[in-house]
Amino acid sequence: MVRNTELTDIIFTLDALHYNRVTHQEIIDSNNDDLITLKVNQLNLYKPVEEVKKNSQPVSIDCEDDKSHGRDLIRLTSVFNVTHPFNSVWEHIKSYIKVERYGERGGEEYYNCAYYISSLVESDQTFARKIRGHWNIENQLHWVKDVILALHNRDMNGGNQNAMTWV
Repeated sequence: MVRNTELTDIIFTLDALHYNRVTHQEIIDSNNDDLITLKVNQLNLYKPVEEVKKNSQPVSIDCEDDKSHGRDLIRLTSVFNVTHPFNSVWEHIKSYIKVERYGERGGEEYYNCAYYISSLVESDQTFARKIRGHWNIENQLHWVKDVILALHNRDMNGGNQNAMTWV
């Protein structure tokens, strides 16, 4: 995807599933930036972020209160600047972002915490907006796949399952 674009100054927002060193380097080499979700199983990235969280204070924190869709939600977006890259492969990572979501949905309390890395240096509000924009696209895509294409109701064990997941 990145190799085939001539666009520059683009921000690629990717889930952890699609992110690796090669993709990161291609994004940087193409004069673009990235904002990437981290997962716990990405230990070479997740552990340094955990250390930053433990040993430093965020440079900024955005607090957003959202009352919609039958829920009362508070989002805290904390931005940490990367002052010392943890290895040369990831030297272009400039920010760690921590997003905490907590509130009440259907009378039940919940808490969720997600981490992101980025080659950008942005404000807490800018990162919060970009992350919400990414998840808005994700949620709309999944709604189309789940509801319109009824992918959860199909037998995906044979036939044209690959073609159907790429529709």
